[in-house]
Amino acid sequence: MSEGPIVALERVGKRFSTGVEALAGIDLAVAPGSFLSLLGPSGCGKSTLLRIIAGLAPPSAGSVRYGESGLARHLGFVFQEPTLMPWASVWENVYLPLRLAGERRERVAPRIAETLAALGLAGFERAYPRQLSGGMRMRVSIARALVTEPRLLLLDEPFAALDEFTRFRLNEDLLRLWQRHHWTVVFVTHSIFESVFLSSRIVVLTPRPGRILADLPVELPYPRDGALRTTPAYVEQCRRLSALLSEAMA
Repeated sequence: MSEGPIVALERVGKRFSTGVEALAGIDLAVAPGSFLSLLGPSGCGKSTLLRIIAGLAPPSAGSVRYGESGLARHLGFVFQEPTLMPWASVWENVYLPLRLAGERRERVAPRIAETLAALGLAGFERAYPRQLSGGMRMRVSIARALVTEPRLLLLDEPFAALDEFTRFRLNEDLLRLWQRHHWTVVFVTHSIFESVFLSSRIVVLTPRPGRILADLPVELPYPRDGALRTTPAYVEQCRRLSALLSEAMA
């Protein structure tokens, strides 16, 4: 693991061909092993920033520097929608990035089985996406990202469309896996409560063009479970963030 940031952005801006300025003057360094959430109102450029970090969109200004050579080959991305192949089974969907990388089925079968089990998908290997709930489909999408054993995991509001119970369960599952595998995570959300529960650090963005309004550590101990959500420390952190977001909207 590198001593410096795993990824660093310097004065990054993004202006689309339509003339819309999505981001301006973003300076951000992501420490290895951290769980960083990007929090802000809808339309503030969170997803655009995540895509720039992933190398899926070029910045219009500034630079992106990676702290590890070949990091792009060890990067996992989970989109807002599961984007699964409807004609393929759960196993085949999870195998897809490994197949594209030239990995033989028999060689990676144990890794796929372990990943599916870790996400509560054991026994669903032959199921098709249409046979799964929304939460289960998102688990498959996360498994597909994790089976590549990423060093940097990027998630773009993956739980936004789920019911609260399912969202809470997946929050806890994600934290458990993060602590076990020591990835670096950048997580986009517009939920104050979710960001505080998950993160070791939260960056708050202003409305468009997105700028960094605040960069805050979350001083709550790990491991975390559902009981944390009723503690005074958690409630106070959420209150502080709510005040910051009100300031951003103003």
